[in-house]
Amino acid sequence: MSVLRPVLCLVLVAALSGCGAKMVRCTSASGSWAIGRVAEQGILDRIQAESGAKQIRTLTDGETSSDIGMDRVTVHVNAQNLITAVTCD
Repeated sequence: MSVLRPVLCLVLVAALSGCGAKMVRCTSASGSWAIGRVAEQGILDRIQAESGAKQIRTLTDGETSSDIGMDRVTVHVNAQNLITAVTCD
């Protein structure tokens, strides 16, 4: 068992680290500049790029979602399609 312990530790470390894959986490603060702007495609693309998110979605006022993903940025818009908030969830 003493020989297997270091091997098992290495396997565990490799599994937890994703074998070198970097975990991407969204940063919503980078999209705060967009609040009050029209949610046009170019604006949404910039928000996604600056947030580091792999995915982007828009939710209208009153719309909710229980789907959580730390690699996604959510742009909240009002009835006039103006951005009211940018969150990572």
